[in-house]
Order: sequence, then C-alpha cells, then structure tokens
Amino acid sequence: MSQQLNQQKILDSVRDQYAAVARSSLSNDSAAIRSVAAAFGYSPEDLASLPSQSNMGLSCGNPVAVAGLREGEVVVDLGCGGGLDVILASKRIGPAGKAIGIDMTQDMIDRAKASAAKVGATNVEFHLAQIDQLPLPDNSVDCVISNCVINLVPDKPRVLREILRVLKPGGRLVVSDIALKQPLPAEIVSDVNAYVGCISGAIAIDDYASLLEAAGFDSIVVQDTGADLNVYAQAGSTCTSPNCCTPATASPVHAGLSSVLERFNANEYAASVRVHALKPGVSSPQDTLSNRPVIQVFDKPMCCATGVCGPQVDPVLPRFAGDLDWLKAQGYTVERYNLAQQPQTFVENAMVIEQISKHGTECLPLILVDGKVVSSADYPSREMLLKALRGTSYLPVVVAGCCGGAPQKLSSACCAKDEQALQTSGNGCGCTSECC
Repeated sequence: MSQQLNQQKILDSVRDQYAAVARSSLSNDSAAIRSVAAAFGYSPEDLASLPSQSNMGLSCGNPVAVAGLREGEVVVDLGCGGGLDVILASKRIGPAGKAIGIDMTQDMIDRAKASAAKVGATNVEFHLAQIDQLPLPDNSVDCVISNCVINLVPDKPRVLREILRVLKPGGRLVVSDIALKQPLPAEIVSDVNAYVGCISGAIAIDDYASLLEAAGFDSIVVQDTGADLNVYAQAGSTCTSPNCCTPATASPVHAGLSSVLERFNANEYAASVRVHALKPGVSSPQDTLSNRPVIQVFDKPMCCATGVCGPQVDPVLPRFAGDLDWLKAQGYTVERYNLAQQPQTFVENAMVIEQISKHGTECLPLILVDGKVVSSADYPSREMLLKALRGTSYLPVVVAGCCGGAPQKLSSACCAKDEQALQTSGNGCGCTSECC
C-alpha cells in the first residue's frame, strides 16, 4: 500500500509541476529553449515550422525524425506536452493519417490544442489520460512515439504492455528517453527535482531492453545517442528577450533540474537513448512466408549498423530502417551489412563484388532481392521495395556509362530499368529517350 501511495505522490508531483510548465511563458521564441531542442536532434527547419507554444525545452530526442512515418498512418505520442511532436508527425502522415496526443495534464492538452489550431492541423486529436491507461482500441495504431516521458512513470512494464496492446501487428515503438549508464548517487535518487526532471526515474539501458522483451516486443534496440544532458541547465534561467540582463523566472521543472545538474554531471550516469521495437505479427498471416524473397542491403561505411546513431541523422536512413523493420514484421528475411564493420561479407558476395568492380563504392548502398540487384546508390521507398519483392518491376539502378555518361542516379522517369525497358530501349541500360 505504501508503494502505491508513493507512486501516487510521484504522479501528483509530476502532474503539478508539468502543469506549471504549461502555464508558463516558456516557448520556442526563446533561444535557450530552441538550443535544448536543437541539442536533441531538431533541425532549424523543424523549429521554424512550429508554433511558439509547442516547444518548452522538455525533449531528450526527436522521435519523429527516426520513426519512418508514412502517409495515412496512425501515430500516437505518449506525453504529448505542448504538441511539438504531434504537429511534426501530422505533417508526415498527411490528411489521410491521424496523429493522437496523450497527456495526463489538462494544461498541456489545452496548450497542444492551441498549437495545433495555430498551424491549422486537422488530422490531430488529443486525449487527457495516463499513458498506462490508453483510451484507444486494441491493434489500432501503426506507430507509438514518446519523448522523455516513460522515465516519469513508476509502473513502466504496464506502460509497455499498453503500447503493445494498441499497436497493430508489425507496428513499431520509437521512443526518445533517458536511461542510466550506471547507478545514480543516493542523494540524486531521493531528489524529487531529479525525478520530475527525468533523471532519477530512469532505468538502466539493459533493463529497458529487458522490459521491452518481457512485454512481448521484438527487434529491440536501445541506443545511447551521445547527446549532452547538461544542456538542460540552459533552460533553468531563460531570458524572455534577446538582450535581457536579468533572467526570467524559470518553470519549476527547469529550475529544479538546473539545481540538480549543479551538483553532478548527468552525462556520467545517464544518457539520452533512442528506443526502437516492433510488435510481433504479420498483417497477412495467410501469406506463405516460405515463398518470400530474401532482402540484402549492402551499405557504405557507417559508424553503426543503420547509420542512425548520434544526434544528427540523415532523415533518409531512419525512414529506410523503419521500412526494413516493417518488412521483418511481415515475415521477410532482411540482412543488412555495413562495409566498415562487415567487409568480408562484401568480398564473399559475387554480385556485390561485380558491382563494386564496375562502379566503385559509389554504387553503395546496393539492395539485392534473392541475389538480384534491385537498387543502387539510393535508399528506395517502401512502395518501391514492395514492387521489387512482388516481382512486378525492378527499381532504378545506377549504371556506369549508361547512355554514354558517367555514373549517375537515374530517376524512374528516365531509367525505369524493368524488363520491358531493357527489351525495348535498345541501349542495354533501360533508359528512355528522355534521358538518352
């Protein structure tokens, strides 16, 4: 009973202090607040596109940038705050999709609705609820995102079970959160400001992965982004005008966290992590998995397996990684190799060696389906991958000297490179007269 009481006290404190943030003047107009968001992966374009009230300097990552969202999808943001990620997601999923924000604080919901109205977003909705009790049907969501919120919930296993429940088979979880690299000092663990500030409620990185596995998730990755957590101290004394001499009064959350960061180096103990996981299952269980082709991806040298490590990420890479995860969830076999980490695999594949011998490493990434090259020097969309997998057409391929030119990326309008084009073009590379 005492544990339940303590948990309720924690939730009440979190609700009260974040309600105060929602009522504060903190906004995207502040250079300090923008610098916090930028430190965790929001681009200048992202920040410029947002209504001022949506960003309050509460992020620890940018989950929308790495979620691989597509037109028509349903995405849910747990702990949506002022609507920052809901608004960014709404632009990616388009009018046929739906972006749903969940928050337990009415002040935040009101602020998020005002943000959405300011940009004219019509494909969004917001619900007042706790994230361990989602007001959503089973198997109804394509992607769940969250930004520095799950660490605030005492019962994390319950949250993860709820996420699994609402996700469709093959649906994905993409979360930015705080996790621990080593146990915190006792005085930090017992500090309520450290809990509300997303530090002392965090769990170990390995425990995060274990809880996801216990909840029933597959394809789990919990990755330290290397972002600087001490940047939060900048928002602890935020000026309201560019040339002010006296800092404005900070919100309780920022002021409390700033005081905590004065006493210890957060980067030694904690990390901003990027979390990816999939709900098991396939959309079409009647499909015969044994007949499905094998997809192989041969990447250029990259610092990690997918190229999505670090705070600054090429937006094409998380989109493609999300597509590969989706294909895995549908039962396809997907193999991905990085030239920097698995050079022997490149040497052992005759088709890859042939392509590199002809065109150099500029032909990477190479996408092979059942040993046949279907794409070169580019990361194709999910739709193009599906066409290749179904055998209806092949994807554009960069061909050295095609039409007498140097190696180049050829658009589908120029070099369709399907069987019909190869048979009718007469030039041996599938080019149409438009590019030849």
